[in-house]
Amino acid sequence: MILRSLAVGATVLIASASIVAPAMATVSANPETWHWGSIYSADKAGKAKGLVVLDRPGFQVSGKLYDFPGRSGCSWLKFRWTKEQGGKGYKTFHTCDETKPLKFSFPTGYMLQIEGKVCRGTSKTITGRCSIWEGVWAQGG
Repeated sequence: MILRSLAVGATVLIASASIVAPAMATVSANPETWHWGSIYSADKAGKAKGLVVLDRPGFQVSGKLYDFPGRSGCSWLKFRWTKEQGGKGYKTFHTCDETKPLKFSFPTGYMLQIEGKVCRGTSKTITGRCSIWEGVWAQGG
């Protein structure tokens, strides 16, 4: 009788483990996603938009930066974020290619909020015509 009880208990344990494993795989297969943008430079010659994805280990920010044709200069995108454990993070991208957008992606770790702004500049530096800092994502909305 004791052996039968142990066998039934082991069968239930194995069955419940096989039910839990696929459910855990589903969590990482379906990360939370938020869309952000469009953010335009002050002269409307540059634009950025994209996604923020929450997945292990933290957040991933991705998107595209556009430099519209017929305008002089390049488009620049700046990000700044507040880290969950304190401190700040910064990332900058630029493109001078008027024919296709620059695709970008970078990890931020866990954060409380992130903002972005699009500016105009040369191939080496930002010269102005920036948007205001716009919210890309914030904890709690």
